[in-house]
Amino acid sequence: MGKDFDMEIYELQAEVSKTLAHPLRLAILHSLKDGEKTVNDLTEITGASQSNVSQHLALMRQREIVKTRKDGSNIYYRVASPKISQACDMVREVLMEQLSQRREIAKTHLSKGDE
Repeated sequence: MGKDFDMEIYELQAEVSKTLAHPLRLAILHSLKDGEKTVNDLTEITGASQSNVSQHLALMRQREIVKTRKDGSNIYYRVASPKISQACDMVREVLMEQLSQRREIAKTHLSKGDE
């Protein structure tokens, strides 16, 4: 596999990363981790408007990040691949660790200022 293939993968990865670069989309994906949900379910969970959730789902569906299943008049959304959820969880864990470290550093500096 040559450099052209590598660059193609990097370009695709950048596109997926751009798609995931929105807090509501990440919240939607996090909610879908536990199983399929409708737009109404996701609206209740995220607190966002139905039209906003629908727009974000449409974009993620276009990018093949989520898939749908129709049952009667309901459309159920799910994460297209468990690896997407795993990747998001890993990034989230790293960020939580960093935030925890920052808070610990801030707490240490504040307590030193009290001395």
